[in-house]
Amino acid sequence: MEGQITITTVIIIVWLIFPGVVFKRFYYKGQFAKQFGVGLFADRLITSLFWGIIVQIITFLIYSRSFGFTFTGIKGKASTVYASVADNRVPDISYSNLLYILGYLAFLIIIAYCLGSTIHFIIRYFKIDLKYPVFRFANHWNYYFRGEIVSMREFKSLKKGKWLSTMVDVVIADGSEKNKMISGFLTQHSISQRTGELETIYLTSATRYSQTEKKFNPIPGDCVVIPFDKVIDLNLRYTFQVLTSDQKKGIRFIRLLSCLLISGFLFILIFPWYLNLNVFLKIGGIIFGSITWLLFVIITSNPIDPRPKVKIPEKDLWNLFITMVIFLIITLLLLNIVP
Repeated sequence: MEGQITITTVIIIVWLIFPGVVFKRFYYKGQFAKQFGVGLFADRLITSLFWGIIVQIITFLIYSRSFGFTFTGIKGKASTVYASVADNRVPDISYSNLLYILGYLAFLIIIAYCLGSTIHFIIRYFKIDLKYPVFRFANHWNYYFRGEIVSMREFKSLKKGKWLSTMVDVVIADGSEKNKMISGFLTQHSISQRTGELETIYLTSATRYSQTEKKFNPIPGDCVVIPFDKVIDLNLRYTFQVLTSDQKKGIRFIRLLSCLLISGFLFILIFPWYLNLNVFLKIGGIIFGSITWLLFVIITSNPIDPRPKVKIPEKDLWNLFITMVIFLIITLLLLNIVP
C-alpha cells in the first residue's frame, strides 16, 4: 500500500506539479525572479498545481491531435504501466512508446516555458500589473525604483512621462552619533530570497553630504553598496522625459501593433493543430505562417506609422509584399488549405 501511495505521489508531482513549477519559473523573471521561491508552501503548491493542470490540458490537446492519441487509450496504457510498477515488475514499454513519452515530457516543458514567458510579457508590456493590483508582483520595490508608480491609480497626482533614471537620497546609520546622507543614481537593488524584502541598494555617481562644508562631495569609487538595514530615511527623485503628442501617438500605435501581432501569432500557433496533417507539416505551417503574418502587419501598418524614421520606402514595400505572398502560398500548401 505504501509503495502504491509513493508511486501515485511521484506521478502527481511529475505530471501535474512539475509543469506548474516550470511555468512559474519563467513567469517570475528579471527583477521578479526571487518571488519564485517566496511565500507559504501551501500557496506555492496550489498555484503550481493549478498552472500544471492548465499546461497539461494545452499539451495534451496539441499532442493528441498531432499523433492521434485519445484520453481513453492513454488511460489504459497508463493503468497497465502503473499496475506493473505497483507489483514491482518492469513495465513492458516499446521503443516507440518510450519516444512518445519522452517527446511528451519535452513538449510539456516547452509549453510551460512559452505560456509563462508569454503571460509575463503581456502583463508587463501592457502594464496590466500597474492598472490592476491583483496582477502585481511581490517585488513592489521595483515599481518604486523604476518610476512605474506614476501609472498606478494611487499615485495619479505625480507627473507623467517616460522614466529615465531615479536619484536616491538616503540617510544611513554608521554607528556614530551623526548619521550620513548619501545621494546617487539608483542602479540596482536586491531583495531577500526568503522574505522578499529589500536587502541592498546600489548607487553610482554617489555623493556624500558634508556637515562642515554644507555641501555634497563626490565619493571615490564606481558603486556604493548600502545594506537596507542601515537605512533610516529614503527619498526618491525621478527624471522623466516629457512626451509630445506625436510620441504618445507612437506609443499607442506600437501597443496596438503588438496586440495584432500577439493575437495573430496565437491563432497561427493553435489553428494548425486542429488539422488532420502530419506533425512536420503543422510545424512548417506555423513557421511560414508566422513570417507571413509578420510581413502583413509591417506592410499594412507602414502607411499610418507615426515614426517617420522607421517608414519603409515604397520600393522595399513591394519586395516585402511579394515575399509575403510567396510565404502565404507555402503556408497554405503545407496546411493543405488549397489543393
